[in-house]
Amino acid sequence: TLSGISIAASILPLLWHLKTRNLPAIFLIAWIMLMNLCNFINAFIWGGSNVFTTWDGRVFCDIQVKLIIAASAGKMGAAAAVTRNLANIMRDDLPVTQTRTAKRRALIQDLALCLTVPVWMMAVHYFVQPDRYWLVGVTGCTPSVDNSWPSIVLVFVWPLIIALVATFYCSLVFIRIRRYRREFEQILTNASSQTTASRFYRLYAYCTLLILVVLPTSIYIFYRNLKVPKIPYDWDAIHDPYEWSYIYRVSSDGKAAFDRWIPVGAGILLFFFFGVGHDAVVMYRGWMRRTGLEEYW
Repeated sequence: TLSGISIAASILPLLWHLKTRNLPAIFLIAWIMLMNLCNFINAFIWGGSNVFTTWDGRVFCDIQVKLIIAASAGKMGAAAAVTRNLANIMRDDLPVTQTRTAKRRALIQDLALCLTVPVWMMAVHYFVQPDRYWLVGVTGCTPSVDNSWPSIVLVFVWPLIIALVATFYCSLVFIRIRRYRREFEQILTNASSQTTASRFYRLYAYCTLLILVVLPTSIYIFYRNLKVPKIPYDWDAIHDPYEWSYIYRVSSDGKAAFDRWIPVGAGILLFFFFGVGHDAVVMYRGWMRRTGLEEYW
């Protein structure tokens, strides 16, 4: 239920950022909505008292576990791209107008943060995927990862690296805000991004809160997987036909995995940061005007 509410709360902020063409913010919201959609569907299907007698999720879970692997790094990659752009706005050497080449370079860098690592993780997960997936009560489709050292390098370390990159850019924004606090309004006026002070601070505050939650979680998950006793890597054992034909089911006593609550909270916060501000109100008023309901606003 909360995942569904979070999805609904994310729609208006997504529409607003689509209107402003803020690509990293669009990716950030899209990754969060994707994770909440998976949570919502999984809880509906496997939220009952007995996960052992429900649908085995074939094909559906095969696709979803890859998306979950990608989203684990995608949301923070997008947050890193958002804070990187905010840091660039506060550069004292940023040109007032950007050339087409500079805009193309910025687009490539944004896509690299928002998509490259998630796609990489989707691809290399196959090399350390000992089972198709696990079915866990309430949580539903859950990726399986081999307990070998390649798993650390190929999968587990990347969400932490991306979270650290986002933390670096977030800290850089804070430093530059303090350094140029007197010239802040003038810098925004000169910037070609058309970012207002309200938009700047809301984006920065939201990404800061997200980082404060995700970074410790990423460190904990990485440490926990690092401490698991490692076994030698064996391609034949990992892709044994019998193991791939068997779907492991795990009871959860009616509780979802703790990391699945992060996108729920992130989606709800999206609305409070971007769905009730002045820009959002202007957008709502425009909708009312087009539908002839402005007099009721």
